[in-house]
Amino acid sequence: MASYVEFIQEIFGELNNLRTDPKGFAERMEFEFISTFKENNARHRFGAVPIITKEGIKAAQEAIDYLKSIEPLGGLAWSEGLSRAAQSHVNDTGPLGIVGHTGSRENNLGDRLSQFGKWSDCIGECLDYSSVTGFEVVVSFILDDGLPTRPHRKIAMNPRFKKVGVGAGHHTEYRSAACVVFAGEFVEKEDLDNIEIPQGNIQTFPEIENWLEGAIRMTCETRTESENGETVKRIRKHWEMHDGTTKVTEEIQKARKGSSSSSSDIL
Repeated sequence: MASYVEFIQEIFGELNNLRTDPKGFAERMEFEFISTFKENNARHRFGAVPIITKEGIKAAQEAIDYLKSIEPLGGLAWSEGLSRAAQSHVNDTGPLGIVGHTGSRENNLGDRLSQFGKWSDCIGECLDYSSVTGFEVVVSFILDDGLPTRPHRKIAMNPRFKKVGVGAGHHTEYRSAACVVFAGEFVEKEDLDNIEIPQGNIQTFPEIENWLEGAIRMTCETRTESENGETVKRIRKHWEMHDGTTKVTEEIQKARKGSSSSSSDIL
């Protein structure tokens, strides 16, 4: 599991991978992303609840074709001022479960940027929720599932943007939130307000691996016990299917010594 600091750096790195090598990024999507789509436009993820997309695999293929058709752009330079503006928005909205570009005190992107410096030429902001890797965040921008005009893609691939800042943290509704702020130019204040990046790691659930296709909810019971001289973990999963039926599956994994049991409800 990545820490939020590592998550932020992953997003920054993947943004520059996208811009400087769009064809290479498209190839990664073909090998690492296309196969995650299942029936009913569901996209399965390791350690996280599947996402029901609006456009399904068609949007992914359209994004891949787009990336293969364009020329590379210049990379983005890290801006500490933009990053603190992004982090301040995550720290404000995440604990309250707020989604969107407006903060809890009705502040907008311009208000947040003025706290840390002065921008020029152009600015933009992309938000992502529930992702567990930097690659997943950037793919969400380039896909823009359900948004025909692809506004986040246009921001991420705008050649006028030269600087970027990234913030990330826990979100009470969607588990994770990421905020990416772009600017053509940004001059930081001499004394920047300190904005803390949350401690802890991106929350994942290994038990969600092998999510049953067509399921919309899962209750998980785990038990660690000794069997034939070996310590194993039994995972019993109760699945609620999209058609209203239920199914039960059981998995056995090697585990540490000891004996315990637990139950958790996921999505």
